[in-house]
Amino acid sequence: MLFRYLLCLGLLLLTPLLPAQTPAAPVVDVTPVGPPDKKDTLRALLTTRDGVRKALDEQRKRLQSETSDSAKREAQQQIDVLEKRRQEVERDFAVLVTGLQAPEVRHEKVGNAPAPALQDEIGQLLTPIFSDLRKVTQKPRAIQEFEDELSLLNDQAEQAKRAIAEIDKLLAEIKAAKSTDTTLRTALNDTRKSWQGRMDEGKSRMAAIQHQLAEIKTTGVDFWTDLGSQVKRFVFIRGTNILLALLVFLIVFFGLRTAYSYALKVLPVRKYQRLSFTLRILDVAHEGGSLLLGLAAALLVLYARGDWLLGGLSLLAFGGLLMTAKTGIARHLEQLQFLLNLGPVREGERVILQGVPWRVGTIHMFTQLTNPVIGAGLRLPLEALATMTSRPSKLDETWFPCDNHSWILLNGTTLAQVTDITPDRVEICYQGGLRRWIPIAAFIAADVACLSGGFSRTTTFSIHHSHQPRATTEIPEQLQADIRASLLKVMREEELRMLMVELQESSSFSLSYLITADFAGSQAPQYLLLSRLLQRAAVDSSNTHGWSVPAQA
Repeated sequence: MLFRYLLCLGLLLLTPLLPAQTPAAPVVDVTPVGPPDKKDTLRALLTTRDGVRKALDEQRKRLQSETSDSAKREAQQQIDVLEKRRQEVERDFAVLVTGLQAPEVRHEKVGNAPAPALQDEIGQLLTPIFSDLRKVTQKPRAIQEFEDELSLLNDQAEQAKRAIAEIDKLLAEIKAAKSTDTTLRTALNDTRKSWQGRMDEGKSRMAAIQHQLAEIKTTGVDFWTDLGSQVKRFVFIRGTNILLALLVFLIVFFGLRTAYSYALKVLPVRKYQRLSFTLRILDVAHEGGSLLLGLAAALLVLYARGDWLLGGLSLLAFGGLLMTAKTGIARHLEQLQFLLNLGPVREGERVILQGVPWRVGTIHMFTQLTNPVIGAGLRLPLEALATMTSRPSKLDETWFPCDNHSWILLNGTTLAQVTDITPDRVEICYQGGLRRWIPIAAFIAADVACLSGGFSRTTTFSIHHSHQPRATTEIPEQLQADIRASLLKVMREEELRMLMVELQESSSFSLSYLITADFAGSQAPQYLLLSRLLQRAAVDSSNTHGWSVPAQA
């Protein structure tokens, strides 16, 4: 508004600089300062309408009298322009009188209408969305359109003013020269009359626009009030529709799943770990059907509530999901094979993950992998499971190198106890209390020997070769009895599973005996001590019976 007023002020200051005009045809300043009187505007519109009708009658008579085709086409073009101008003047008159915009005339087609195209159907779905946006911005857009048209009419009026001034200047020069060229003067007068008519029509149109602008600005609600009402309407109407649709979707979706689960509990179809192919197809159909029925129920709620905006948005979102699913149809078919237990991984079989064997549970979008030795299991998505291959396992097949709280021997020399096993790492405790975490993949790859199932210890013992006559009978038996008696002092009898003393080597200096003892797993903490116990028991027996030890060579 401020820019328009500054423009009008500048035009007023430039008016004395324009070419001089004759007193007979003064130029009227059409710069709008404010809306004129409504009655004067109506009278001007009626005058303009009469002038246009008169010009229209003249052109129609001309069309009938002309004989050449070019002249008829020119007359018809003039008739079309004048007819359009007459309709605009009559519309402005009706709007100014009633204060209402003329409704659009809708022509109904007769007969069977052809089937709408897909683009038209999408347009109908989007219509409620854009109609709400138009309602919010209706008043600002109307004001902007009227202001743009008013600015254009001002430019046209200035152009008409300059044209009339030039024509008046030429008429003044012809009059001063006292020329008798009536043809030129008549043509100039006709041209001036045409431009004057355009300027009068512009004045009438500008007056009508000013009245409509004043009426729009003084009536109705402003943008923020309209926006607040739209937000309130969304919260109390569309918010209710969203809650109802969501509630119905949840009821249908979870109701169908609950009913299906209850039916499977009643019917003895899941008593086996490996389900039948028919039941798997039923599971997949139920999961997809419950989702589709839930969405259909939500859309029916929006349809029953008459909320086409949310219904259209929901259909567009659903169509987008379908288009997205179309691009990944191959991957979904592969997942469907897994859900039907037809893929390379089967339920109840054995898969290897980071070197650790796992038993495959029921295959769903997330599959539970379990290991009898490891306390916690793994939950694996279907995409990761699709990269594996399972195999059937034996009934007594081992699932881990050792159990929890077992004693192990690392790399054949280091004794430790396993204190915790998880899917990520193995915690071991060395003698003395030192604890260490080992990643489960590194633990599987290491040289691990489990002592919990039992183990054996061996040692050698030598005596002088002078006892060779008894080397194979009396001495081994006595040595075995003495060592057994010594070991039973520190352990239970069932923990000493086997003890054997055998002649290993005979030379000219000594007789070497190999002492072998098998122990139960409960003696695993004494693994490193048992070799020394065997050696000490052999020495005590030799001292008791006088078996001299050979001198070192």
